[in-house]
Formats: sequence, structure tokens, C-alpha cells
Amino acid sequence: MSSNFIGLLGGTGEEGRGIALRLSSGGQRVLIGSRSYDSASKAVNWINEQVGREVATAATNIEVVKNCGFLFLTVPFRFASAVIEESRDSFQAGQMVVDVTVPLSFEKGPHLLSLEEGSGGEHIRALLPSSVGLAAAFKTLPAHLLADIHEPLDCDEFICGDSSETIEKVIQILDGIPELRWINAGPLSSCRSLEAMTLLAIRLNRRYKSRLGRYRFLGI
Repeated sequence: MSSNFIGLLGGTGEEGRGIALRLSSGGQRVLIGSRSYDSASKAVNWINEQVGREVATAATNIEVVKNCGFLFLTVPFRFASAVIEESRDSFQAGQMVVDVTVPLSFEKGPHLLSLEEGSGGEHIRALLPSSVGLAAAFKTLPAHLLADIHEPLDCDEFICGDSSETIEKVIQILDGIPELRWINAGPLSSCRSLEAMTLLAIRLNRRYKSRLGRYRFLGI
């Protein structure tokens, strides 16, 4: 595994590109993965143009898993199981995965999918090899906000995980993102609350015709 790049599985969508952009602005280099190398290359060109220097490199999802110690799962939730399954033999002990997916459906109005494990994050945990650590983050930030480097984040974001060690290691990577404070939300079961907060933010943004709603936790 290489420590030179942070990997993004399915990093070609708005959220994946946005997270890559924010990580790059904090000094990280990113490896953008996709099932299609051409799609990854287009995302890389966009990211490098936004940053103004070569900070991103294109790869397939399997190459990302083989070469990165830290991985962000940034595909829509409905594709997450397929991405993990196709890369299963490439995961390595000690890797860290950050799940940013939210199990949302917009059919007949936005709502969370009912999952046996209790949340999307816990569902992802059940799919990954036990030797791979899992944290959940970026679940309550709008994708288009992340992708607009000229818009300050200026908010709090929550992280939870399958162990304190996993959370601490991921926070070390994410702490370099400007104007974003990370709050340790504890065990992975906190995804049940965080994903519900995402749904609430979507509903409030729609009601008040906003696209920038996010959270700030006062008192700490």
C-alpha cells in the first residue's frame, strides 16, 4: 500500500470530486477511482484545473484499493455493495475505509431505506473484510457545497467508526481541510442518527429553498 495518495472509490461524482477537492486544498494527493478509467481521467482533469496544480491521478477502483491505505467510498449507496464486491480480493489488512454514503431514496419524497443492520454505515461494515477499519464521515454535508471550492465550509462535520483508533487515524487525515471542525460522534451505530440528520437537512433545504444547509454544534 502507498501512503502518498488518498483513494476515492467512485470518485467521479459530485461528492467524490468535492471531497477530493477539499482534501487537495488541505495538502493531500488523491487517487480517483472509477469502473471506467476514462471517467476517472475526466474527474482528475477537473480537480487539477480547480486546484491549479497536479494533485489528482486517475485509476480504476481496484487499483485504488490495491495502492491506498486510506479509502473513501463515494459512490451512491445503491452501488456500494457492487464496488466493494468487485474489489474484495484487493483489500488489505490495516486499510481504513471512510463511508460517505447515505441510504436515501427520493421516490415519493426523500426517505431513508430500511436496512437490517440499522444504518448505511453498519451495512457497509458487514460487507467489508473484518481486517479493514471503517469510519463514517461527510454524511451531512451537501455534495455541491463540497464541490464549490470558493464556498467556505464554515461548519461542523461528524465522524464515527468501528473503533477509537480508526476514528483518530481518519481525523488526522481530515484535519487539514480548512474551515471544517470534526466532532467525534462515537461508535458506528451513530450513523443511524447522522443519516437521519442528512434527511432532515434535505427536507429543510427544500422547504426554505436553500442549497447550503449544514450543521454547527455549539457548546464545545
